[in-house]
Amino acid sequence: MKMKHLLFLIAFLTFGFFAVACGGDKPKEEAPAAEAPALSPELTKGEELFTQNCTSCHGEKGAGDGPAAASLNPKPRNYKAPAAEWKNGNSVAGITKTLKEGIKGTSMVSYSHLGPEGIDAVAKYVEYLTKN
Repeated sequence: MKMKHLLFLIAFLTFGFFAVACGGDKPKEEAPAAEAPALSPELTKGEELFTQNCTSCHGEKGAGDGPAAASLNPKPRNYKAPAAEWKNGNSVAGITKTLKEGIKGTSMVSYSHLGPEGIDAVAKYVEYLTKN
C-alpha cells in the first residue's frame, strides 16, 4: 500500500472515530413540545366536575362525541358551535342557566345538585372549552 493511501486511511478512520465519539452520529434532539399553560384552580375544579358529569355525552373536549352521544336525540352540544345555536348562549351566564335548569326536550338535565360553586366552575370550564 502506498504511503499516500495509508495516510488517507488513517485520517479517514481517525475522523470517523472522533465524529462518532463526539456525537456526530446521534440524531438531533427535538425541542420539547410547548406545554399548555396550567389551568387555574377554579378551571381545574371545573374540569374535574366536567369529567365526572359531562364527558359521557359531550366528550372530553366538548365536541358532543361522548360514548352516550350516539344514542341521544337530539345530539349533545358541540361546544365549538356558534353562540346562536346554543339555547341559552355560550357565555358563562347562559351556560350557568343551562346547568341550573337543564333543557326541556333534550337529555340535558339540571345539574343543580353540584351547588352554586360547582355550577360556576363547570360553566367557566365549558366556556374555556369553547375557546380552546
